[in-house]
Amino acid sequence: MARHACRLGLEGIVAKHAASPYRSGRTDHWRKIKCTWSEEFVVAGYMPSTTATRSVGSLILGTHEDGILVHVGRVGTGFRGKVARDLWTELEPLRIPAPPFKAAIPPLACRNARWVEPRLVCEVTFRGWTAEDQLRHASFKTLRADVRPDEVVREMKPTRPNVRPGKSSEVAVALTHPDRVLWPDVGLTKEGLAEYYAEIADHVLPHVIDRPLSLLRCPDGLGSCIYQKHAWAGLDERYIRSVDGKKAVVIRDREGLRALVQASVLKIHPWGATASDPDRPDRLVFDLDPGEGVGWGDLVAGALEVRERLSASGFATFVKTTGGKGLHVVVPIEPGAGWDEAKAFTKRIASEMAKDAPDRYVATVSKKARDGRIYVDYLRNQRGATAVAAFSTRARPLAPVSVPVDWDELPSLGSGACFDVASVPGRLAALKRDPWAGFERAARPLLATGG
Repeated sequence: MARHACRLGLEGIVAKHAASPYRSGRTDHWRKIKCTWSEEFVVAGYMPSTTATRSVGSLILGTHEDGILVHVGRVGTGFRGKVARDLWTELEPLRIPAPPFKAAIPPLACRNARWVEPRLVCEVTFRGWTAEDQLRHASFKTLRADVRPDEVVREMKPTRPNVRPGKSSEVAVALTHPDRVLWPDVGLTKEGLAEYYAEIADHVLPHVIDRPLSLLRCPDGLGSCIYQKHAWAGLDERYIRSVDGKKAVVIRDREGLRALVQASVLKIHPWGATASDPDRPDRLVFDLDPGEGVGWGDLVAGALEVRERLSASGFATFVKTTGGKGLHVVVPIEPGAGWDEAKAFTKRIASEMAKDAPDRYVATVSKKARDGRIYVDYLRNQRGATAVAAFSTRARPLAPVSVPVDWDELPSLGSGACFDVASVPGRLAALKRDPWAGFERAARPLLATGG
């Protein structure tokens, strides 16, 4: 049950000793089995917000080792607007002139810092520790008035991940206004988004590198977004490539991914073809969009029907959540056929589904026709059309993410928006196998199957 909860991106489960009775209060018979790490830390200082007055941008944290308060890094996300202001109000009267740590801390950690008496304790979720014993991917949860600062000690350290030289150890792209809140409802900042992509870069990059990208940029967070199909003024030339005589955005590595975060990109839409071969797609996407009244079970059945029809034509299929209401069935193909053939093939599949079960499926764009039915959108498979990338965030409340899943998982998910920035890293750590393992090897030529 714990493994399944972690695969679903949950925080964990609570378990009781099998032989003990159900009793209220704190006892050793109840245990938390965590998917993500959560600990209390002493608040030793803060960085003022660069985007809001009288607000906290991040907290400087410490914990006790052998009775000495030691620096463990910062938490710069998880602050909703009111929380950031309330923290500033509580911390400002506690200001002191120097850091409360006995040992010296790095100069960068002191820049713009305001130190406070170590009287407050906060709870933080995080993904582990760096090689320098600093918190990784930390998110603020709450202040803990029930915990004394002198009680805070470091719990057992989780295993640190291997850092690949030249990838996550050093990043050249600097973030301006890292404390800018992009998702106000969950307090997710630009820095938090950068940490998310740094954490899952090896998973998202295969789906976005060397492809023309259409992007949704939200410089001031949700509610103020710009759809960006081509490169914009000021974008580094390293991320610009000519496609069809126009300047397309194309990234090739982690640094490029971070550059998208710096530009406040909240959604990444890649082409179904590479920038070096834009006329020949290497993947097809069936976007299943449920109309009003369509339940999750019906949507899963629709995805399985797409899978069955494609399997009969000799194609392997992979499925992912969209971060919205629907599902994407993705088909790897060998780059040989052109966009006209890709569109014709996917249109035939969608039209056959609508013809065979008109009460369940529709292949037209008319929204009136979608009530109670699933729109099988094949129009993602034409030149210049795009679909949200696997592991990309969505510019929607709660910071949902489009996530590859196993076909057997679908019934238990319950929603196309069941995963978010906070839960995806834990899910990836809990998986025993990649649901999309063998994606590229499964590619088949389109025309050879009679498509």
